[in-house]
Amino acid sequence: MKENMDKPVHPKIVLWRPMYDQLGHRMFEQAGATIAVVDTSDAEALKAELAGAQALWVRTPERVTAEIMDAAPSLITISTSGFGTDNIDLPAATERGILVVNHLGFGRTPVAEHSLMLLLAVMKQLIWGDRGARDGSAWSTRSNLNFLELEGRTIGLLGLGYIGSELARKLKLGFGCRVIAYDPHVNARMAAAADVELAEELEEMLGQVDALCICAELNDETRNIISDNAFNALPKGSFVVNAARGQIIDLDALTRALDSGQIAGAGLDVVYPEPLPQDHPLLRHQKVIFTPHTAGITVETSAKLTQSAIDQVMTVLGGGEPRFAVNAQAWEVSASRRPAIELSS
Repeated sequence: MKENMDKPVHPKIVLWRPMYDQLGHRMFEQAGATIAVVDTSDAEALKAELAGAQALWVRTPERVTAEIMDAAPSLITISTSGFGTDNIDLPAATERGILVVNHLGFGRTPVAEHSLMLLLAVMKQLIWGDRGARDGSAWSTRSNLNFLELEGRTIGLLGLGYIGSELARKLKLGFGCRVIAYDPHVNARMAAAADVELAEELEEMLGQVDALCICAELNDETRNIISDNAFNALPKGSFVVNAARGQIIDLDALTRALDSGQIAGAGLDVVYPEPLPQDHPLLRHQKVIFTPHTAGITVETSAKLTQSAIDQVMTVLGGGEPRFAVNAQAWEVSASRRPAIELSS
């Protein structure tokens, strides 16, 4: 029989790394919580701070393991910093009755814009141009390079969720692109609204596109799905952009494809691990443009994500139903930590 936990009066909330919008720290306090910030990757430091804590907010790439959860017997809920939950052991959380919440749909605009920026940057060789214009070296070599136009190109999307559908809209309306998507789990309503072609097989899509943009979430199906076979299926001289999750692309295979000329350039907002070791060959590769996993943390979206985290965490701690529960079954198991709801008389 499940026994609900008492509703915490002044809950302790641990933030594993500062929130992107640090006004959120004060907003949590204004909501009646006590805040502790753990600004280190040291799991032992986190576990020490979790003693007596009712909630944990975690920022990628920090990983919440079963061992960390076991150090927090009072923990009721874990909030992600965005949509992805691949850095949280969901089965362990469910087994322990800990509800995990994420924030669905907030990355639609910023990540789609960022993907488009990276695609244009690699096609126009932006980093080379900036460096060469600053040191003067570009003027003698600029006529020997290929600067390409996006207008009218065929673009492939791996994943057609909120972000993929928004990127498709921008590509079609802004650049007149033909857009083909591969997503075996696509929502039919979203696919119809995006008005893109759907491929039944990944290779079917890859063989037709000038560039591939990764818009999928990371799971067992998508981990390293873009590897040697996928790169070889793309037309020679294609481009690749990833603002989703680093482990979707096999970076060793990407290095080989860039070195051989099979891939003309790559724009990467995400890699694995983050950051890459300083001796990683991609960091020295002239055909790659990097950003430090910043696609989804614009000022506007950070404010929305912060408000969503505060609303959902405080709702859970009050025993209520959050907007985006990832593992709702955690409150159905015998170990459920759902706080009791005070019923008005």
